[in-house]
Amino acid sequence: MNQKFDFAVPEYFINDLNSFKYYIWGMVALWTVIIGALFIFNSISIKKAFSSLARLEAVVSFNKDTVYRRWATMHGGVYMPITENTPPNPYLNVQERDISTPSGKQLTLVNPAYMTRQVHELGKEQYGLQGYITSLNPLNPENIPDPWEAKALKSFENGKTEKASIETINNIPYFRFIRAFVVEEGCLKCHGHQGYKVGEVLGGISLAVPMEPYLESAYRGRTQAAQGLGVLWFIGVGVLWAGMGYIQNRIREREKAEQERDLYVKELQEAWSEVKTLSGLLPICSFCKKIRDDKGYWNSIESYIHKHSEAKFSHGICQECIKKHYSDYDINDNKSKKDDEPIKN
Repeated sequence: MNQKFDFAVPEYFINDLNSFKYYIWGMVALWTVIIGALFIFNSISIKKAFSSLARLEAVVSFNKDTVYRRWATMHGGVYMPITENTPPNPYLNVQERDISTPSGKQLTLVNPAYMTRQVHELGKEQYGLQGYITSLNPLNPENIPDPWEAKALKSFENGKTEKASIETINNIPYFRFIRAFVVEEGCLKCHGHQGYKVGEVLGGISLAVPMEPYLESAYRGRTQAAQGLGVLWFIGVGVLWAGMGYIQNRIREREKAEQERDLYVKELQEAWSEVKTLSGLLPICSFCKKIRDDKGYWNSIESYIHKHSEAKFSHGICQECIKKHYSDYDINDNKSKKDDEPIKN
């Protein structure tokens, strides 16, 4: 037997194939946990990424609102024709709120808050983006904050400047964002009688960005990640399975070789045991030359040697026995002496 193995398998696996199977299944479970953890990590990352995009949209909208609000404040408001959609603002107590042109056209003053509200209504109608001007001390009752906004406005009084979270409005998820805006010199034209001073928190612009488009994109991203990780999982399990089959075959080959080796060693040991028996002290009868075996039975020399060795007998007659038992036989001429006697008539 001359077996050669070119692989290295831990001895405890070779001794117990079931332990190796448990090890492989453990590796499959570990690989599954790793893939699952990667999927969870990717899902969280994707959700955060799209939440960041929704926040970016809200911040851009806030900055845009701040810019045109500041522009309107710089010019003390804008006069617009009085229409059904732009009636005079009943909460604006300033001189020359409503004027007429030389041609008799009626105009009303649209202050920054009024303009911002109309822009937000138009944006909600066209794009779904909801926006509000709100304050804890509003001039217009329509600007009274809801509980979420009121909590944020109170936190502004304690030094915070913004708040953001994903909330549900009418069973639809929105990314809600509110940031404080402070009193500027131009704001005192409308709010000076309320006792505000420049630099104080006047209120906030509250925005609600629809999350459905972002959630749909996030769902597609998670689906693609799941598909990719699923393929990766199958590849990993396939490699482990193929490795398990390969090593199992090598282990079986080694076990078979060891069994053949053990059988060969056993046969050698049995043969060696028989050889040592013949080389020991054999009890033999002084007269008939029979040999007594270990069980006390007397056996002829031929049967005993044949039983305890691989020797075989081929019978013949030695010269001494020929002289003793066949004295009339001429050994040299290979014929009987009687053949040389004359024939008597």
